[in-house]
Amino acid sequence: MADLESRVENLEGRCTSLEIAVEKVSQKVDLFIEESRESRNRQDADMREIRRSIDGMGKHVRNLTMTAMGGIIAAGVGIAAIVVAVLLK
Repeated sequence: MADLESRVENLEGRCTSLEIAVEKVSQKVDLFIEESRESRNRQDADMREIRRSIDGMGKHVRNLTMTAMGGIIAAGVGIAAIVVAVLLK
């Protein structure tokens, strides 16, 4: 009977050890999941910032394009004015 009782105590000790190990693994998995979510959120924020930056550059490129077109038109008007002035002399 004593042998049976010692085996039961041994099994109870092992069961307790396993329960503790499972709890530790569960905590580590929860930590990993939380860190993964935080990492994904940081990446999402970085991507949003990049998109805003690209949108801002697009706005500047459009403004520069319009300015260049205005300059080309002004140069054309100036050249036409010179040609008309020379021809009317």
